[in-house]
Amino acid sequence: MISFLAGRQRAVTILLLALGFILPATAGERGSTEFGVCFHHGAFGDEYTPAAASVLDDLRSAGKFWIRGDFQDPARDVSFAAAMKRKDIQVLALLPWYSKDTSGWSAYVKKQVQATPAVPAWEITNEPEMTWWGGPIPSATYMSMLREAHAVIKAANGDARLVGPAVGASSEGVAYLKSLIDMGLLEFVDAISVHYYVYHQNLLLEEVKRIVAGRKPIWITETGWTTADQEGGEEAQREYIQTHYDRNRGILGADPAVEVIFNYELNDEHHPAIAGKDDGWGLTYGPEGGFGKKAAYHDFKKLLACDPP
Repeated sequence: MISFLAGRQRAVTILLLALGFILPATAGERGSTEFGVCFHHGAFGDEYTPAAASVLDDLRSAGKFWIRGDFQDPARDVSFAAAMKRKDIQVLALLPWYSKDTSGWSAYVKKQVQATPAVPAWEITNEPEMTWWGGPIPSATYMSMLREAHAVIKAANGDARLVGPAVGASSEGVAYLKSLIDMGLLEFVDAISVHYYVYHQNLLLEEVKRIVAGRKPIWITETGWTTADQEGGEEAQREYIQTHYDRNRGILGADPAVEVIFNYELNDEHHPAIAGKDDGWGLTYGPEGGFGKKAAYHDFKKLLACDPP
């Protein structure tokens, strides 16, 4: 029976490879899960202050991590990227585009990439399939945007990674992702980015994995727990970090398909966090709260200090 099953497994593997699929790496074959934080250094005001920098320094003292920032102001982005390089914090530069009119997209991308060509990774748009900002961007339009961004970014830095499409792990996000993959998405990205939220019912990671079929690693570029609108407050947020991020048994952290997890976000935007306003996602109380640290902050910091499994 064992020999028969082994033969069947080999046959399935050969068939998948023949179809252009690569089976997902096991936990032992891939690197340990990496972590990051989302940080609004420019899009919603200048969050990168000396006090905010000290929080990043405290996290960096525990271990390396990524930071995801909105790149929309080249003058501000240059100084931010330089500061992160000095701190040895890897930057995922998000290129958000909240418009169906893409006439200015090419110029925007060129301006941003020319300002910070050494950024190690770029994310192409944010939640393009959603309606909250007036979307969605049609799939074919997104692919045109991606091709343009790919050409510009790779010409400036051949080692830079492209990540996208930053869809929610919902039925709409999965359908949008599938349409993009059918149009050739995997030729232009180095990782598939999705957003995973209990609060927003974006939980269809298994469906995302089925569609991607191991051909690219998955980056969870937004996930977290809001202490303003979800039951349990800070203790529930801390439990979320433990049950979802842990490299050995976490729902996301132990998944061999997931390469990087970004907590949304590092700092609250208001203090006290405003209920009903999609607030309270931070690991700290933010500038209005003196960057006081929530319980989950300390558990997140421990993850950065942990040796790989």
